[in-house]
Amino acid sequence: MGSASINEYRHEKASPDLIERLHSRVSIRLSGQGINGFRELLRRRLRENRNLAISLSLCMGCGACLTVCPAYLATHNIKNSPLGRIALARSLVRGSINENSINEAYTYFWQCLTCRRCAWACPFGVDVADISRTIRSLLYEIGLAPNYVAGVINNLESMGNFLGLPEDVIKEVILSVVDQIKHEKGVNVKVKVNEPAYAMLLPSACADYTVAVNTLKGYILLLNELGIDFTLSTRVPDITNYGLFMDERHMRLIAERIVEESRRLGVKLVIAGECGHGWRVFKNYVVPRLKEYGIEGTHILYIAADAIRRGLIKLDALVNGDLTYMYMDPCHYARGGDLVKEPRFILSNTVMRYAELNDKPELAICCGGTSGMLAKEMEELSIKYAELWYLKAINKGADCIVVPCAACKLQMDRVLPRLNKLYNRKLTFTGLMDLVYKAMIPKSIERQITSP
Repeated sequence: MGSASINEYRHEKASPDLIERLHSRVSIRLSGQGINGFRELLRRRLRENRNLAISLSLCMGCGACLTVCPAYLATHNIKNSPLGRIALARSLVRGSINENSINEAYTYFWQCLTCRRCAWACPFGVDVADISRTIRSLLYEIGLAPNYVAGVINNLESMGNFLGLPEDVIKEVILSVVDQIKHEKGVNVKVKVNEPAYAMLLPSACADYTVAVNTLKGYILLLNELGIDFTLSTRVPDITNYGLFMDERHMRLIAERIVEESRRLGVKLVIAGECGHGWRVFKNYVVPRLKEYGIEGTHILYIAADAIRRGLIKLDALVNGDLTYMYMDPCHYARGGDLVKEPRFILSNTVMRYAELNDKPELAICCGGTSGMLAKEMEELSIKYAELWYLKAINKGADCIVVPCAACKLQMDRVLPRLNKLYNRKLTFTGLMDLVYKAMIPKSIERQITSP
């Protein structure tokens, strides 16, 4: 997996032109002082964010976070750990700031997965992810940001989706999926595109339209079976929000596209698809904003779980075979998304045998691909992170990892071939709604089977 030392794993920096374009959208004026102005920006942020100041002062260096931090467990580099990042943040406040210290901050704060596992182990609840996000925001303000993350944010703000796909391509994918459902399930499903409806569905364009199309099929078939009038928007086909990882101003700007499109289409309900960080932003920011206009928000997994409990859909778990499916909590579901019980309930009704990767959901281990780690130049490091859960999964006898998260799916798609080859295994992955799709017996088909 390469011989690079940890400090050589550094995100490629975005061009000044891209940074300027992003700055203009959120009214940031690049400081002429650059590095020299960083400390004042940090001190100002400390005055504005009391929780940040308290977190930096509370840490006593007990090391509890080191026992759970995936970055530290994978690299054993104290700089790439919660303690190391706190020490670095403190030095930026009190010590000298020069090009070396800024580069070190850029390296290690962007190696953080911002998964918040450390916060659950810390006796004081210090959330180093919040510190990482703050330092990243300040680095961005002086012109330093990963090209990958900045590019995704630019796509989301300019094109409405992760990949920057044109609207006609998005529509073609949706229509193709409708045809595939008819061929595979023998039913005609109704899908509105850019039309007013009762509900708007928000898949994730980074996975549900590409590596995990069966997830999108699961959404569409389920909503049709339940008779929910819904629409998909090619303007906002994506719940992804990389603003969460880099700068809160961009997080809000991207999120407001959802609010605006929901109002334009006159929907009463917005349904989030499988995306961990997207759900975290949706639940904690978008839903309160939607409620200001009388619009509700929910997750597709809540709808699926409710439908199963009420017997509104019929499932045949045998269709998904006799594999051992292992559920892997997306970190943003387990910590910040309050989506823990429903996925397990759905899984227990769609497969014959499943196991738990995490003994405690609140300490769920990250896939290693969140928070900008999907960048090509970070692949080797993200594989080191992924090796932690991979070894745990194969030791528990897993055949297939179940990940209801777009970033997790992209991470699985690139790391499993490498790790399977390294350990001579054949571990696969799937989304949760993929399993629902395969197991679901449409009512029209069920009537044909049971009719005399």
